Amino acid sequence: MRLASGIAILTVFCGGMPALATGTISCSVAGYPGMDLVMTFGHGLGAGIVQATISDGGEELGTADGSLAIAQAWIDTDELKLDLVDANAERYVARLDARSRGTAYVGTLIYRGRSRRVRCEEAG
Repeated sequence: MRLASGIAILTVFCGGMPALATGTISCSVAGYPGMDLVMTFGHGLGAGIVQATISDGGEELGTADGSLAIAQAWIDTDELKLDLVDANAERYVARLDARSRGTAYVGTLIYRGRSRRVRCEEAG
């Protein structure tokens, strides 16, 4: 009976809470049409990048499948930064450094030791 009461209380309190809204930013890589970086971020105070996936031709690595981890990230109206490391956090796999330019972020993506120009825009 105590378990049922606890679940009922959690349902009342959690059911009335707003859902965490998310958005998506997609980065296209200049000169590499099969390569992109897609990030999911939370909206609201203190929200940040919560998920990322890199596609390179037929290969896809991401935080959702555990092949990558977010080491650090920063997003605001002026900058977008993301460091992705391997699953064991032993080496950097990708580093994004972009600045706001109008409605997009423009900068560089270092992926597997090669620096490439990127343009990142919010989807939807």
